[in-house]
Order: sequence, then C-alpha cells, then structure tokens
Amino acid sequence: MAEATLIQDAVGRTGDSSDLLFLDIDGVLHPVGVDYSFSSRFFSHLPRLEEILREFTSVDVVISSDWRRAESIEQLQRYFSADIQHRIIGATPQIDPHVVVHHRRQLEIQAWLDGNGRSDAEWVALDDWPSNFEAGFARLVLTDPKLAFDQDSFQELRSHFLRFVAGRCFVATSAHMK
Repeated sequence: MAEATLIQDAVGRTGDSSDLLFLDIDGVLHPVGVDYSFSSRFFSHLPRLEEILREFTSVDVVISSDWRRAESIEQLQRYFSADIQHRIIGATPQIDPHVVVHHRRQLEIQAWLDGNGRSDAEWVALDDWPSNFEAGFARLVLTDPKLAFDQDSFQELRSHFLRFVAGRCFVATSAHMK
C-alpha cells in the first residue's frame, strides 16, 4: 500500500494516561440528513454521550469527524457541556483526500496515536461509516446513521469503557502483588 500523506498535524495532549474515544459527529451525535440550522435533532444524542463520559471520567475525546476540517478544537468544544469541554483534547490528522486509501479513519486514528505517543492507549472509535475501518474491527462502535447514538450503541460503548477500567484494575492488582 502506498504511504498516505498527512496534510495537517495531529493535535492533542501528549503523555496522558487517559483512555480515548475517537468521535465522529454526523450519524453519531445526530442522525444524518438533519437540517442543522432549524432542527431540534441537531446534536440530539450529545446528552447521551455526555452521560457516559461523566460516568467514565478517565476517557478523553479526540474528534475524528470531518467537522475537524471546518472547525477548530475550541469551536468543537463549545458544542459540549462546560464540564466535558476540557476532555475534547484534539483531532485526528487528515490524510490527503486525493490519496486513495482503505480504512481512512482507522489510519488517521493510528496517526494521531503515534504522533501523540499514545500507541499503547486503550481506545475505541464511535462512528457510522464502516468502510473507514477494517471489517470486524474490534475497537469500533458502529452506529446506524439514521438512528445515531441510540441505546444499543450506548450499551456497546459502555462495555468498551468497562473493559478499560477492568484492564487498569488488573494491571494495578498485578503490580501490587509483585
């Protein structure tokens, strides 16, 4: 496969030990096809996402949505509640759209992880576009673009976050036993 060219730098904090959620917006925080200027459905699933983020305070968010091309991190943070805004820590780099690559979003996530020294971090992607990831990719919570982040997606994401916590407890217990 040809090397994909990154056309913007990865943005984010480095050296953090937090878990990560790579977040798409359209088809996740609201159904696709929403008239954003007038619809009450615009960002209609954000309260559900914020609920789970409040439960799992170790999880920070990296924006992987195409929205990162049009809005800065500071602008994107403003969509979130005040207590969550500081947990929106960056955005994935964009692979040159003129370069044909498979699993584009997955590669952009990996570029962010590598560029921020977080290759060993626990992470999951919340997205509605399966072709942006390898088939059966275990770190993907796939939403239905017409339903967005529904209760089924919530439960699946919560399972990932519980696994993150369980993994830390196992590591801490193992380290304590030495």
